[in-house]
Amino acid sequence: MNKTYRTCQNCGTTNLNRDFCKQCGEIINIELKRKQQQENRIQKKKQLAKSEKRNAITLFFENAREHPNFVVRWSAKFFYSIWVVVLAVGSFLAFLLGYIAA
Repeated sequence: MNKTYRTCQNCGTTNLNRDFCKQCGEIINIELKRKQQQENRIQKKKQLAKSEKRNAITLFFENAREHPNFVVRWSAKFFYSIWVVVLAVGSFLAFLLGYIAA
């Protein structure tokens, strides 16, 4: 068995083969601490994305695509498809002009 001594940054206690300090309970395993920080960052990004106000056009299309009336639902899907194609063509042209200019 590999002996790993870790010193707690919080209280200075030396711990043998532990992820948490036996004295104060602080995380002393740096890999575990980084993983926990990464998970916290991901959770904050998800919460920020949920609370962010959405575009009115996007909200309109999302609501219309779930509408109970077939004609409204089909029309929304049709126009949304056209909207996506226009954005794709515009993005391609911007990329092309940027590539040529550079």
